[in-house]
Amino acid sequence: MINDIAQSVSSLVTNILENTNTLVREVRRDSMHVARESEALYRGASEQVAGLRSTVRATPRFAKIVREGIRIVASYRIHRAKAGLLTPEAAAVELEQLHATNAKRLHDLCVDLRGGVLKLGQFLSCRMDLLPDAYVKELSALQDRVPAIDTAQITAVIEEELGRPIDELFAEFDQEALAAASLAQVHRARLPSGEAVAVKVQVPGIEQIIEIDLAAMRVLGNIFRELVPRVDMATISTELARSIREELDYELEAANATAFAENFAKRDDIIVPAIIGDYSSKRVLTMELVDGVRMTDYLDEANQEDTNELFSQLISSYCQEVLEHGLLHADPHPGNFLVAEGPRLVILDFGSVQRYTPEERKAYAELAGALLAGNAEKIAELLQKVGFRTATGDSAEIVEFAEMMLDAFRADAAFDFASLDPKKELEKALELARKNPVVSVPNEFVMLGRVFGAISGLLLHYKPQVNMFALISPALAAALSAT
Repeated sequence: MINDIAQSVSSLVTNILENTNTLVREVRRDSMHVARESEALYRGASEQVAGLRSTVRATPRFAKIVREGIRIVASYRIHRAKAGLLTPEAAAVELEQLHATNAKRLHDLCVDLRGGVLKLGQFLSCRMDLLPDAYVKELSALQDRVPAIDTAQITAVIEEELGRPIDELFAEFDQEALAAASLAQVHRARLPSGEAVAVKVQVPGIEQIIEIDLAAMRVLGNIFRELVPRVDMATISTELARSIREELDYELEAANATAFAENFAKRDDIIVPAIIGDYSSKRVLTMELVDGVRMTDYLDEANQEDTNELFSQLISSYCQEVLEHGLLHADPHPGNFLVAEGPRLVILDFGSVQRYTPEERKAYAELAGALLAGNAEKIAELLQKVGFRTATGDSAEIVEFAEMMLDAFRADAAFDFASLDPKKELEKALELARKNPVVSVPNEFVMLGRVFGAISGLLLHYKPQVNMFALISPALAAALSAT
């Protein structure tokens, strides 16, 4: 295994050096610099791989992930070495082309391998602040359906888990998948009692695949740090690994779904499908089938009033989850929400859930209070209190960033997202991050950041007119009164 990877990496580096020498033949010093860069990359990757000798055996999947990751990083190192030979304009054009090529390469790898690689791609697609536009555009396609696997494999898992033939378990079972994702597939069915249900089934062999993917990500984490130096890669990798492993435990997901249903039992505008326990197991989850349309499909056709109403439901539900319930739905991509008649928000998929202690909820309640009060210095102080650290240790840039966001939390009027210039605001935020990057992020904030990123993207796209103060303040008051 190790020899195969070493040979693959060696071949890759050899090809890189040959291509580079062709491109910069007349500039010996620069081509030698590229050689040293590539050799160092190869040596570092080989050391990382050697440390995983007992974790992954001879698997082409592991080798392919590492090989593609090294190829991407190496291409940027070579571009950096060549850039001095080009005009700034030509270097910028070449860099954009490189972004597009590598983004397509990463997208194709995610679709081809699925599993943990696809989950990583979905996570990255929500992070406009971290990646060039080409990556966001390519990886955003991963939020939609992925190709379904053969239904015979799915029914085999159901029969093994539930102990009976499929035609004895269900009066009807649709052969065509209702939805397909990186770790699971969902089929419509009908129980002998006549109740319509959705059956979520784990992709066969996904547990082993995930462990291989996570091992490969650990290897690549250190290598990719140079591409996104302002990101706390270790924390993000740890939280992503924890989240993915939890998503494989459907008994835990069933318990999560039941807890969410209890938490929102008093809200008529939020629907959580009921779990059918007798038809569920560790790898099969059967739940009530709720009629509804995909949230983004609904919003694409909705009028302004219904758009405002649905976003009010979405935002207020997340405020309650963090500040009141201490149980966060941490996978908010559009496929996990439907819209039922009303409109009413239907929440699906409780495999990725973040729990908050009472102390953490109190800290976030204080942070929300500082936002509503417009106290930028207090916001910066609380961010540092919960574990945020900048490269310099200075909070001035955090204060400046907080001040830039405060208009969205005015108490005197409904905030109109149509008034935002998303590109301009994002550029300002990124400039602050570059001047004084956050180098440490608290573990529990990683998934919350994922949620913020995904919902912010929806807000900026659909531009609802909502009163943020009115949506946040009830949950804030409940949280503060409980502490």
